[in-house]
Amino acid sequence: MDAAATSPYAGRRCGVTGAGGALGRALLRSLLEAGADPVALRHGQAALSLELDDGSSQPIETVAWAVGEEEALAPVLAGLDVLVINHGINPLGARDAEALRRSLEVNTLSALRLFELMLALPPRPGRPREVWVNTSEAEVSPAFSPLYEISKRTLGELVSLRSLDADGSCTVRRLVLGPFRSELNPYGVMRAEGVARAVLHQAAAGRRLVIVTPNPLTWLLMPAVEAARQLYYRAVTRRRDP
Repeated sequence: MDAAATSPYAGRRCGVTGAGGALGRALLRSLLEAGADPVALRHGQAALSLELDDGSSQPIETVAWAVGEEEALAPVLAGLDVLVINHGINPLGARDAEALRRSLEVNTLSALRLFELMLALPPRPGRPREVWVNTSEAEVSPAFSPLYEISKRTLGELVSLRSLDADGSCTVRRLVLGPFRSELNPYGVMRAEGVARAVLHQAAAGRRLVIVTPNPLTWLLMPAVEAARQLYYRAVTRRRDP
């Protein structure tokens, strides 16, 4: 039987930010292979095409956007079944004020604004919308880039907190990924294509905490950290009444 015919994402409209990067392209291709209708959300104006196994090129619907202008994407997000928040920057060894500002703006605040826009959408009958947030294993282990770690860890904590209000209207999945080869990290030990396939496999299996890494400590630490956050946030916060 065709895998696309049995995928829970077949026929679903799925947007991916950071679509021009290695993982963004790999996720779009995996979604396409699963029968989804992929949408590339990227900063470049050029339309994106994916290279397929047979050597052909598949044009992908492409929407241009910019960090700080997330509200302009609201009409596009309203038409999505799944949003994968995947964009980010890695300032490596920088620690200056501008690198800090940029890291927090791109990795944390921009991602959070898109996340909130998805949570604010009205519920859909049938299957709920989904939002996947790529925080990386920098949430719980060193990435040898302190500003990257701080911005991703902050995003992860805020996603844990705000997910408490997602109810059943939006399914939140967190992507905790180890180092894969890309322009940002040419020394990654995993291939983006393999990471994307593993992400889609775990999401299709219903996992909310999607972990793809060769580091056994991440598999042990991340579930414990997330469980502790959920207990703490539920205990000391409350939902604001409408």
